[in-house]
Amino acid sequence: FFCPAGACLGATMMREGGPAYENATDGFDGIDMEAANRRATRRVSTANAVLGGLVGVLALALFALAGVHATTQARAGEDTRAGGSESSSKPKRLIFFLSDGMGPAHLTLARDAGACGALTLDEHLVGASRTRSTNSLVTDSAAGATAYATGYRTYNHVVGEVPVGDPNDVDFTSGSASASGATGPGPGPVTGPVRPAGTIVEGAQLAGMRTGVVTTTRVTHATPASFSSHVADRNDETEIALEQVYTLDLNVILGGGAAQFMSKDAFPERSARNDTRDLMADAKHRGYAIAFNAGDLNEAVVEIVRSGGIKGEETDQERGDASENSSTAAPFAKRQFGPRVLGLFADSHLAYEIDAHEDSLAGFANGATPSRGDAEAPSLVAMLDAALAVLDAKFAEHENDEGFFLLVEAGRIDHGAHANDAGAVIGEMCAYDRAFKRAVEYVAARNDALVVATSDHDTGGVSVGCCDAYEVDVAKLNALKKSAEFVANDIVTEMLKLDGVVFDRSATAANATVENAVRAIAIASLAAAGRDVSDASDSVGDADVSAIVAAAIEAIAAGDSVTHTYEGYELQNKIGEVMNRANKVGWTSRAHTGVDVPLFAFGVGAEAFRGSHDNFRVGQMMIDALGVDPVEGYKVFRDRLSIVDADETPP
Repeated sequence: FFCPAGACLGATMMREGGPAYENATDGFDGIDMEAANRRATRRVSTANAVLGGLVGVLALALFALAGVHATTQARAGEDTRAGGSESSSKPKRLIFFLSDGMGPAHLTLARDAGACGALTLDEHLVGASRTRSTNSLVTDSAAGATAYATGYRTYNHVVGEVPVGDPNDVDFTSGSASASGATGPGPGPVTGPVRPAGTIVEGAQLAGMRTGVVTTTRVTHATPASFSSHVADRNDETEIALEQVYTLDLNVILGGGAAQFMSKDAFPERSARNDTRDLMADAKHRGYAIAFNAGDLNEAVVEIVRSGGIKGEETDQERGDASENSSTAAPFAKRQFGPRVLGLFADSHLAYEIDAHEDSLAGFANGATPSRGDAEAPSLVAMLDAALAVLDAKFAEHENDEGFFLLVEAGRIDHGAHANDAGAVIGEMCAYDRAFKRAVEYVAARNDALVVATSDHDTGGVSVGCCDAYEVDVAKLNALKKSAEFVANDIVTEMLKLDGVVFDRSATAANATVENAVRAIAIASLAAAGRDVSDASDSVGDADVSAIVAAAIEAIAAGDSVTHTYEGYELQNKIGEVMNRANKVGWTSRAHTGVDVPLFAFGVGAEAFRGSHDNFRVGQMMIDALGVDPVEGYKVFRDRLSIVDADETPP
């Protein structure tokens, strides 16, 4: 169903007229704003929010003038599009790639030492992004993504909200560069009052644009959440999912995180929600086609492209037509935002590329992209193809083609780097570059599109070479067949199959029979992943296996094997260290670093992104490029938020 670059463009209906979001507050009369303010325990007064909004508008205006000046100084008549074809002055379609955790050395590793080969990214490098947050030289993903989404810096851990006053002020003199007191993506105190800030997504929706988020992580994770919700703690994924379904009208939501949408009543073992809502059913009721694998997604998009909407379910527009004069009409009833698809392809994050294919990373050779079966999760390229097909699907007669904004996150580069796992990182980098290439092909076929790509931060502080040696063992690196995450899960799964064994720290460690059984499991798992204990060149010694055995026993005894995340899981970290030693790839951290990250751009307006910019400035330039108003867009979001706060379950 997916169209090659440019093949479907002629089918797009374009009409003159205003945005589809005229009368943006229709259907919201009589909303109880006190209900909305029940969330205000984390926010400041409405007066401060308004004042902050006015400051934001002034700041954006000043930056817009600066952007105009910069464009004027560009070489006369220079065209930033391949082929030199004539292009419009502003894009109406913007694809923003965020490669979570990718620093400059990750790029080198993937290109020169990994399976990826030549990178399309290299052809479109235009500058760098400086990644600090309001309270730290080393940002987390929430603050990093919020800067791009809103044009403002914020505190680490905060999603879609920014400090009162001047958020882009920084002060690292009051303590360490981790002023929030947090060491990772877990709970961390906000260091001052915050207020919601409008996002580029909300501004785009107000302008009548279609919108979407695509990610390889949970769709409620920090990066997609920063573009689609407003919470003071990135871990409040129950709230984030609710806002994504009810208060934003995203046309596309694709990634992992099904557990955040499942009813705890129906799926008590799988649901990660802390309430009883069934957001799957709610999303379907709101007109979303639901997909759980690549086949489902293909079927949904074929129908959307064919019809321009969702069939088989009553949409908000249809409910509005049926009850327009009814006092009980749903607040959303008179609104139509085009086709919608919600794809949730794993309970949590999607599998690493290196784990998703029988031939590991060999499928990326010679510029190829490994294929996926219909029953599997779609690849990042396939999700991008699906998103573009939906966002460009035939527009309904009453809907103008105002364009779209699409976020695409290659989110698991970060996770692999947290584990210091070069093999996992390279697989995610290959997939990212293939998706970026597809976006460039899409943009090159149009005269109204722009693709921008950068990272929220570097993770791991990777070095291409280590250990006082002038080399990287490329053969050993490419011999890796599985991620450290996969090996850790495999070891624990096999351990739990041992009959009659209760894993207790002291008793298990003293039981030689059990220890030898776990040792055999660990050795077999390492061998399947490309590391043979009997091969001295793989640099895995007896002491390494003993350390993995001890960590595995501890993981089960402490419950970490069930509750762990991608960061701070000792078993996974130890496996990553052991598996990657022979590569001679170095790491300085299992957390983030504060280095500048690469910035890429291609298409209409790409010239403006040249140079080194603060991350929030990149966000402002994207908002400028589309000409949207996040401040006004947030007001509509805020009004919808009050509906979700009401005592009655939303329709």
